[in-house]
Amino acid sequence: MIDREQALALESRRKVFDEIKAFPGIHFHELKRRTGLAVGSLQYHLDVLRNARLVHAEKRKKFVRYFPIPNGPNQEVRDALSLLHEKNVRSIVIYLVDKKRATNKQLSKLLGLSPSTVSFHTKKLLECGLVVKQRRGKKIYFSLKNLELARSLLMRYKQSFFDSLVDSFVEIWEKM
Repeated sequence: MIDREQALALESRRKVFDEIKAFPGIHFHELKRRTGLAVGSLQYHLDVLRNARLVHAEKRKKFVRYFPIPNGPNQEVRDALSLLHEKNVRSIVIYLVDKKRATNKQLSKLLGLSPSTVSFHTKKLLECGLVVKQRRGKKIYFSLKNLELARSLLMRYKQSFFDSLVDSFVEIWEKM
């Protein structure tokens, strides 16, 4: 097993690690785009970083997302970041940060998605514990379980989302 110092001695490997630290939850293809490395070379460097226990890989559906281990986010944050990399999920979270709560119908109208698609995304948010649902009369409302966590993740990692909606959200909150 290679030690951490040796693992980071190579400039290209250090570049991969720096990108993962800057953008926790980044997936392979985005990492490839940002580093300019060939697929085989990037995979090799990721394997070395994983063996040196500098990087943790988590498979989420069709993507493998990479997180730094030293000083990296805890499981709750990793789960939230993985979901926030999905545009529709991110839009739901931004709406809930702003409006505090919403029904499936409101979210469907806002996102221009079918109610079943919104349900699919809110189910993922419920399973990860980022969102809770509450019944009020005949309506079910979704709200953020931890508003501050969602807000801070959107602000701290805004550059990893490549989204003008996140940029607008951060700009408004930074002015407050």
